[in-house]
Amino acid sequence: MGIANPLNAMQILWINIIMDGPPAQSLGVEPVDQDVLKQKPRNVKQPMITRALIVNVLLSASIIILGTLWVFQREMSDDGIGGLSGINGGQRTKRYTTMTFTCFVFFDMFNALSCRSQTKSAFKIGLTSNRMFLMAVAFSIIGQMLVIYFPPLQMVFQTEALSAYDILFLISLTSSVFIVSEIKKWFERSMERKMHKTRSELDYV
Repeated sequence: MGIANPLNAMQILWINIIMDGPPAQSLGVEPVDQDVLKQKPRNVKQPMITRALIVNVLLSASIIILGTLWVFQREMSDDGIGGLSGINGGQRTKRYTTMTFTCFVFFDMFNALSCRSQTKSAFKIGLTSNRMFLMAVAFSIIGQMLVIYFPPLQMVFQTEALSAYDILFLISLTSSVFIVSEIKKWFERSMERKMHKTRSELDYV
């Protein structure tokens, strides 16, 4: 189609092995939610993959895919922040692969933060309550910075140094997956409280 791939093979391997692995594994040692004891027993016939879970996955995936593709397209256009002229004959450039690559990685980190709980806010859980998660995210971010700014790794991953503005722009954009998730959780909790209040009033009557 005359358009180069947004990521190269090494960048894809880095995302799959280094970026996804540690944060995902650290979620497995998330502190036990004490409110579980207050919930009613789950119906054994209820599937493990619920409709709510599917909605969360599709919502997060849509934001990540659309956001990453937008950055990719933005960098390839004449009006992109890098001042690129067209798509350079369909050839991959270090500038737009680095921006797209880093965008996807940052989306991954913010999405992992929102996945710590399906119903509770990350702030209510406590940002520091899972130290393994913090260490995993810190390791991933430091690794990504090395890939972008350390010359030997730049050669391996075909990246180039980004400006502070680029990093701030990507953080602002990729945090959207976390913000949307937090708003969705807040809305669902509000609706649940209203329903619980209504049931209590009906029971009282």
